[in-house]
Amino acid sequence: MAEDRKNPGDEDAPGTKQTGENICPTCSGSGQLNQRPCPDCGGSGRVTVIVGDA
Repeated sequence: MAEDRKNPGDEDAPGTKQTGENICPTCSGSGQLNQRPCPDCGGSGRVTVIVGDA
């Protein structure tokens, strides 16, 4: 899985200024939802969120 790809649960693309990783709230960081990869984090268990003020 590409690290620079934006998943549906990401607020911005990974690596963008003023972003950081957080645990995916949809799957609680497990990467799985109903025994399938979580649709919001792409199975990683983490989402990219905007931190700070822009």
